[in-house]
Amino acid sequence: MENRYWQTVFMTTNTDNKRPPQWLALHFQQPLAQACLQRLAGWCYQYSSQVCIARKYNGLLLEVAGSQRLFGDAEALAKRIHAELEQLGHQSMSGIAPTPEAAHLAARHGLHIHTSGDIRRSIGALGVEGLNLHTASIQALQKMGFRTAAEVFRLPRKALTRRLGLAVSDYLDRLLGQRPDPCKTFRPPDSFTAGIDLPDTQHTQGLIFPLKRLVQELCGVLRARDRGIQALQIRLQLGADTETIHLNLRQTTRSEAHLMLLLRERLERLQLCCPVRHIRVQALHFLPCVEFQADLLKETGTPATETDSNIIERLQARLGTGAVKGINGLQDHRPEHSWSLRELDEPATYTTRPGRPAWLLAEPKPCRINNYQILSGPERIESGWWDGRDCRRDYFVVRDSSGGTLWAFREYKPRPGWYLHGLFS
Repeated sequence: MENRYWQTVFMTTNTDNKRPPQWLALHFQQPLAQACLQRLAGWCYQYSSQVCIARKYNGLLLEVAGSQRLFGDAEALAKRIHAELEQLGHQSMSGIAPTPEAAHLAARHGLHIHTSGDIRRSIGALGVEGLNLHTASIQALQKMGFRTAAEVFRLPRKALTRRLGLAVSDYLDRLLGQRPDPCKTFRPPDSFTAGIDLPDTQHTQGLIFPLKRLVQELCGVLRARDRGIQALQIRLQLGADTETIHLNLRQTTRSEAHLMLLLRERLERLQLCCPVRHIRVQALHFLPCVEFQADLLKETGTPATETDSNIIERLQARLGTGAVKGINGLQDHRPEHSWSLRELDEPATYTTRPGRPAWLLAEPKPCRINNYQILSGPERIESGWWDGRDCRRDYFVVRDSSGGTLWAFREYKPRPGWYLHGLFS
């Protein structure tokens, strides 16, 4: 199936109105492990739907003809990818050509070849040693008197095959686009794991830079898959021990700025017992991510629910998950017994009452009614005889001398007197 697909691409691009392919080859200067190449292939997937791993050349191959409407011409896209890879800590060389083999050769020599007709002229000027052939084949061509690639291109294929074998002839045909060159397309997984070895880092501020690099790579993979995350794990290797930071979000996100803001809050609370030697980021589950469209006529189009979630997540990162709770309503007329704490992901069950403040004091405070102006009331509450905490009160909405609106009550039992219980916003 792959052979038929790639053959269709190469055999029909010159006979119909389809845009001819443009291959962008990336060759990394430092040898990369297979797992690292796969991660970078997943990151590059945001710029092309056809990404291939070229292990032979320690690089990647992207078909970018269909990406130019979004990211500009191939040269501009190559510069953008090159710059962003530098931010991730990878030095690369790039080249552009209409065929995969020509693109790899272009990356090796820093060439940008736009059409199939330009391949012979651009590559033909190279020496024979500049071709991606085995050393034995290059030496044989040099002994035969060939000095440039153009001289090899003019040699009849049958004569070349008889002298050097089928491999050289097949390579030249794929280089010039005269033979299909099937490539296995990479499909990134729905998870992400990456780590960086560190020099002994004793302070949490020293973790910000490597962590940002890993989060940048993660967000690139998320954009490529049009996905987001709600859970993120940061593992810190502390000698023989491991410290794990769990980041749980209320909504799916792929925002690098938002994730780094929460992680900085968590790192400020972290106390390192010994130096960190390795940091690893894990996002085990990718989820659908909803992007909100900004309003054309407003400066910000972020919905209130998204803003509330960001505030809650930041508070949890700074104070701890257990320090931020929701409020649940209970069926009790006594205000101090009519609510309980709940987890934020639990549904809230409460009924709002008009004329009640949102802010109650932890304990009612004795007060003097002479200092207040009564605005409304009384509201009689007499309850609690069944649990031994019965009360009889008359609540009033009052205003103090500074203009603040308060909630006070006169208690008849068990402690007669006037008390301040709440504040209106």
